[in-house]
Amino acid sequence: MFVPLFLYLTPVTFLCVKIADRTSWKMGLVFASVLIFLPAALAAGWILVGTGVL
Repeated sequence: MFVPLFLYLTPVTFLCVKIADRTSWKMGLVFASVLIFLPAALAAGWILVGTGVL
């Protein structure tokens, strides 16, 4: 789980920093929150539903 997470977060982090450099840091933060926290929330929900917790 940690290797795919690392392989996903590394390019996404660079992408968000590049977006922040070209626009504003607020826009970079918006992209980071969507690209990083949305998949994390979906994965956590999938795991909780799959194990029967929710």
